[in-house]
Amino acid sequence: MKRFYNLNWKHTNTIIFLVLFVLVFFMIMYKVIHLPITHDETSTTVHYSNFSYWQIMMYPDEWPNNHILNTLMSKFLISILGAEQWVVRLPNLLSFLLYAFAIFRTNKTILGFTSRFFIPASILFICNPYLLDFFGLCRGYAMSCALATLSVSYMITGYKKMDISHVWISFFLSILASYANFTLLVFWVAVSSITFLFFFIRYRDSNRNFWKPSIILFISCISYAALIATPIIKMQSTNQFQYWEQTGFYEGTIVPLVIHALYGSSKFTTKVYHFISITAILVILWNTTYVIYVFFKTKFNNEILRKPIFVATSILLITAFVNIIQCLILKTPNLNGRTALFFFPLFILALITTIGTFKILKNNLVKSATSLFVTILLILQLADTFSFTYVREWWFDANTFQVVDYLNKPNKKVTLKTNWLFYPSFYFYKYTGKLPNIDLKEYDKNIDINTDAEYYYINKEDFKTLESKFELAFQVNEERMLVKRKKTSQ
Repeated sequence: MKRFYNLNWKHTNTIIFLVLFVLVFFMIMYKVIHLPITHDETSTTVHYSNFSYWQIMMYPDEWPNNHILNTLMSKFLISILGAEQWVVRLPNLLSFLLYAFAIFRTNKTILGFTSRFFIPASILFICNPYLLDFFGLCRGYAMSCALATLSVSYMITGYKKMDISHVWISFFLSILASYANFTLLVFWVAVSSITFLFFFIRYRDSNRNFWKPSIILFISCISYAALIATPIIKMQSTNQFQYWEQTGFYEGTIVPLVIHALYGSSKFTTKVYHFISITAILVILWNTTYVIYVFFKTKFNNEILRKPIFVATSILLITAFVNIIQCLILKTPNLNGRTALFFFPLFILALITTIGTFKILKNNLVKSATSLFVTILLILQLADTFSFTYVREWWFDANTFQVVDYLNKPNKKVTLKTNWLFYPSFYFYKYTGKLPNIDLKEYDKNIDINTDAEYYYINKEDFKTLESKFELAFQVNEERMLVKRKKTSQ
């Protein structure tokens, strides 16, 4: 009877998981196809993809827009399928499948197939619409999050089973994660540290066996550091890491990450954001205290170090610690927004390991009630905050297609100039031959009242500069407008 009961839960969890993640995959696919290319995506297609694979790896310039792994994959797909909108976004869309696999694998290992918390734990990973945005964009952020999540998953099973092959897989996935986005170099350092600790635990009674994998690890780290040295030096030479104000890790990284995860919803006050941020910190403190307590209680037995709670929490803490030390030594700002996005799945991984530390959650009734409540709450939150019409990071590019459609109506050639913010989105479609009727004027950081363009796409506040020569043609929304040159009297 118990076997049938467990089998039933296993099938139920698997089916619900597949349905949920297929649904979210198609939600992301909708945005991939229907939302315009955004400001920072264009450079990958129209600039970096024209360089050779080696030039991309060595950084042809000092700008951090070249997320190497994403650029390499985009270039490869463009060479086969052409520079289409859905093509350049395909690598990150497919990385969502990798992310789903990592989540499934993680929850199976930590909670088990038959756990009542399998589904709410899975939803925790995807209840962040800000993260889901990046699975539909040609950037390296979501790809790196997927690889990092899978990396931790393999490190957890490596420690749990004392399987050295899983630990090596985790280590090399951490390299790929940081190669997809250099902000994850701190994550790579953390995984490398935990990898070294694994060798120490497994081979502590055999120096010969301990030094062999340790030397391989060291050589691998040095080799990877040599590979990325040129791009890092190029960016550092022009202060490309100085993009935000210097604030503390809490104010600069944690709180903004919570705000973005809730899509900046007006339903939540500043106090709520801080409450969630502090709660997250308390969860990690609880995990840390629990591991230390059990370690001392069992008289330094290594068994607790093989538990998922130790692995997931340690990787998160070391990553945060390395980030903070980096900021103090190099005087760089703390990671913020999209650059700190990978902290979200790392925290969820640690959060899930917390479940087993609460004895009250061993009661079936309490587990069922808690699971149902959390599942409904998370689904409602995602449904309320997920947007099909724009992406949060580059909201100002949401109306590119509306402007194009308006200008195409006369079915004649027109000239268009745009505010510098909107230019990259339009330029992608000009570059790929999708604007046959629109002559796009050159990029201009300033609003040019003397332009000879017939139309000007601007922010509302720009109109004060242009109103003597332009008039409203199309009120796109409250913030943006398309203006047309006034007819001059003969």
